[in-house]
Amino acid sequence: MEESIVARQPVLDVNQNVMAYEIIFKNSYDSRIKRMSMNITAEEINNDVEFIEQKNLSDGKRIFINFTGDLIENEVSKLISKDNLGIVVSEDIKNTPDVIEAIEELKNEGTLIILKDFNISEPNTTFIKYADVIELDFNQYSSKEHKMIIDILRNKSNKKLKFLATNINEHKQFKAAKDAGYDYFQGIFFTRNDIVADKNMPGYKINYLNFLKELNKDDLDFEKLGEIIKNDMSMTVSLLRTINAAYYGYQVSSIKQASTLLGIKGLKNWSLIYLAEGLRNDKPDILFANTLIRAKFAEALAKDFDIEDKSNELFTMGMLSMMDAFLDRPLVELLREISLSEDIKDALLRQEGIYGEILELVVAFERVKWKKIRVIEKEKGLNSRKLYNKYLSAVDFAYETMNIFMENS
Repeated sequence: MEESIVARQPVLDVNQNVMAYEIIFKNSYDSRIKRMSMNITAEEINNDVEFIEQKNLSDGKRIFINFTGDLIENEVSKLISKDNLGIVVSEDIKNTPDVIEAIEELKNEGTLIILKDFNISEPNTTFIKYADVIELDFNQYSSKEHKMIIDILRNKSNKKLKFLATNINEHKQFKAAKDAGYDYFQGIFFTRNDIVADKNMPGYKINYLNFLKELNKDDLDFEKLGEIIKNDMSMTVSLLRTINAAYYGYQVSSIKQASTLLGIKGLKNWSLIYLAEGLRNDKPDILFANTLIRAKFAEALAKDFDIEDKSNELFTMGMLSMMDAFLDRPLVELLREISLSEDIKDALLRQEGIYGEILELVVAFERVKWKKIRVIEKEKGLNSRKLYNKYLSAVDFAYETMNIFMENS
């Protein structure tokens, strides 16, 4: 069986740590059911789940998957239930005895039950009884209403009930949802800068910003960069561990040899990764992971867009596309201080040009915009499966790289 094409959306806790990934299929199980006339099998779903785990898409966290009443009633979900699975069910599915029995058994086996499409005015008390998490769209109610809903349901139904706020796309929404009592959050807020009036940038971030300026000079002196690395023990250890990691497969002990083996492109890419890693002290790990995925995925798309000689610039573009979130400064301000090609600047600020098209595709994968992905695939004549394999390779690169830097810290 050919595995499904899927993407993921992280679910974060109050500390902005990923507690689960919602897996979203390019062809949802609903459409697959209609197309296959109810012939979907437990083996197919099981293969998908195993594939997701093997390819680092779940990063060892829980997997949230949307299930219809038909799938639950046909006992498909029972066959794949496990401790790291969360089943998302709509409140409006029919609460037949078979569905209730299946949900009850899933819950007893350790599967997390997430209830979505919740009707506040006429809640389905049967499903609330079994729910571990209730999912609510944060944009549907005011902050006061959210707090009231959470308090009422916890007091009347289950004091251990957790709440997930979706469509959290700004830091102010995250803070408001947290204050209202939400436990989990889903949205793109963590990819945005959190600009607070009169907020001073920490000294170490200023140093990294200065390093970033030096790194992107047209007349960059790599011998000088080597001296900078030598004089910083942390950078020295990081570079040597990176070059000696299994990903590269070398065994070296000098900065000069490591720099030579990596080459200008490799050394520049490592420097950008080191920079982002150093800036993430007060940022969630998922921001660093997504930045690495953006950079590697964009780099891999160079050939598909007939600009293979520009792959290194695409890597740089991907890394810098998240720099505003790391530094909590508008990207337009940051780019004024850094020497970059106009192609990169046009892409980052306006998503214009061929670089902008690539960035648009990369971000569409990150935010699971299947419709936009299909449009770009059709316009550019891209192969869905090949494109997806490059995305998976970028995910592998991100977590392997993160593991290297964790060993350095």
